[in-house]
Amino acid sequence: MPRNYEVSSISYPGTDRPNEDSLLIDTDSCLLAVFDGASSITPDLYDGQTGAYIASHIAAEVFAKTAGDFRAKAEAATNAIEAAHQKYQVDVSQIPNRFMTTVAAARVGDAEVELFQLGDSVPVVAYRNGQVETPLIYNDQDADIMRRWRTLADAGRTGIRQLVAENVLELRGNANRTFGVLNGDPAYANFIQSKTLKISDVATILLLTDGLFMPKSDPNEPENWQAIYDLYTAGGLEALYAKVREVEDSDPELQIYPRYKLHDDATAIAIDFI
Repeated sequence: MPRNYEVSSISYPGTDRPNEDSLLIDTDSCLLAVFDGASSITPDLYDGQTGAYIASHIAAEVFAKTAGDFRAKAEAATNAIEAAHQKYQVDVSQIPNRFMTTVAAARVGDAEVELFQLGDSVPVVAYRNGQVETPLIYNDQDADIMRRWRTLADAGRTGIRQLVAENVLELRGNANRTFGVLNGDPAYANFIQSKTLKISDVATILLLTDGLFMPKSDPNEPENWQAIYDLYTAGGLEALYAKVREVEDSDPELQIYPRYKLHDDATAIAIDFI
């Protein structure tokens, strides 16, 4: 690994299922990535694993072994996921049945770092001038459902996950229609985002799955990337993870901070440039 950066990482399971996230740290090619398998609509298992788990782990493996740029890696990954559908005889005519994963990735060169994003896993960049941002557009595809969740919680309703089940099914059916994922559908290419930054401008890059976003009571409130970075600088990725879990644990009934379950899978890679 080049001397101009250091890497740390974490990956923790959420609630009820094995960890459906995966990560990739390839020191030879200076390639780093996090993958978040989308929550499964059906309880079906394939060789003992969920479709979300299969998608994120296929993507990590294929990104590591495929030569070429990020588009070539993404194309190979989505094709491999489609091959898994055929292997397990998945009815892909129903989009929510597809195995899905998001991705946030970085490849470090001598003077530049290339970022790649598909879906709601994101790179958060802290520049040497103090600015913190997501340089690629972040689209909260769950925002409408979380707004409904907020309304139902405010009305005193419980068991909200079941009340929004049809909304979740509809959302998953919009994969690669209104938001992008790797799921065997070539339309993912319409949602690819990438950008190249000068390393001399960058202090830190955090590659995050959404399980490390800070819970918020108001779904209309934007993500506070600065707060996430501040937690990281105070105590590393473990401190960020601990704070997210602390806030989640303060709301075991999912009434204060709208979200699908108590804890989501949480995976991150930090790249600190020296």
